[in-house]
Amino acid sequence: MTGRGTVNRGYRSSVGWHVLVGVVAIPLAVAIAANVTVVLGQRLLALGTLAVIVAWYALVSRQAMEDGDERWGALYFGALAVAFPLLLAIAPLGGALLFALCPQLFVMVARWRIRLPLLLILYAELAWAMFARSGVSRYTLAMVGVTVLVPLTVTILVGAYLTGIREQNRKRATLIEELTRTRAALARAGHEAGVHTERERLAAEIHDTLAQGFTSILMLAQAARTTLHRDPTAADGQLDILEKTARENLAEARSLIAALSPVDLTGRSLADALDRLAARHTRDTGTHVELSIAGERPGAPTATDVALLRTAQEALANVGKHADATRVRIELRHEDHLMALAVTDDGQGFDPDTVRGGYGLLGIHTRASGLGGTCTVRSTPGEGTTVQVELPLAAPASAVPGPQPLPDLASTATTEGAEPGR
Repeated sequence: MTGRGTVNRGYRSSVGWHVLVGVVAIPLAVAIAANVTVVLGQRLLALGTLAVIVAWYALVSRQAMEDGDERWGALYFGALAVAFPLLLAIAPLGGALLFALCPQLFVMVARWRIRLPLLLILYAELAWAMFARSGVSRYTLAMVGVTVLVPLTVTILVGAYLTGIREQNRKRATLIEELTRTRAALARAGHEAGVHTERERLAAEIHDTLAQGFTSILMLAQAARTTLHRDPTAADGQLDILEKTARENLAEARSLIAALSPVDLTGRSLADALDRLAARHTRDTGTHVELSIAGERPGAPTATDVALLRTAQEALANVGKHADATRVRIELRHEDHLMALAVTDDGQGFDPDTVRGGYGLLGIHTRASGLGGTCTVRSTPGEGTTVQVELPLAAPASAVPGPQPLPDLASTATTEGAEPGR
């Protein structure tokens, strides 16, 4: 469409110039032919000169106007400067041709240092023809002033104005083109950022749900295999738990595919979901989980509930894999503008200064930061671990969910820490 539009505009522009030359040249030719005060031979010579000028226009004008090369324009007007005085010497009415030549000059030649001398030459030739025919007198001087100096001044002023407009249009077109490119680049960058953010979100969701569920299934299967030959009845109970865990994991997978809230939050409050999570962890691992809720009130954003539930899931998964704890306490606290979740275990703890890597707690930090909140991990070898997340109920305008820079766990012992592999 753009290429076709450019061709159409170029075609209309060419037609406009042809019409302008025709509007000036045809009446001028008729006037020269009808001027019986001039002998036939001179009229024919004048008509022939006019025909040469029109033919020269047809031959050169397109290259001079469209190529943007001033040398074509200089060549075009250099030849006209030779033919124009010949026409004026035979037919003074030929001065009307300047109505077509002057606009062409401002299109074909861009620089004033070339444009102005050519313009002065053409008008000087017109003045010369008038003095040559009528002689030097007050009347002739007055006529030169009216027909040469005034039109020359007006032509220069109008030409300067039109040149300024043309330059502004050129700059505006360049700016629009740059803005279009920038807009396209921003759209691509926004799309790529959205894709990256969605990948980060899905990675965190899969890690906090499916991966932890599969880990539980694997542990239960290993326990059932060990118990199967010694105590088939106990193994049967473990297989029931394994089947239930697998079904819950399948429900989580379907929830992720449908882009819904976590299954535990479907039709339940966050408190109910945490209670269900605590009971499930106690059932699967034998580690007692105590839940404490203070100041619960409805109306928290769904994203906040999801983030806190995922924090509890990840913290309990880490307890099961690394802490060797006997008791875990989950505390959920509601305040006027804040919700806080803390998961504390009495396990073996760790030294945050020695930790490198691990995705789980880094994912918790990223999710909390995206909602304008904070994540704190406190741990001492032999004294257990506490993971605490605080989220504002109304995230600040500057807090935009998305991938955040991941901190160096070893350098932020009081704000970030993780046991190996957490």
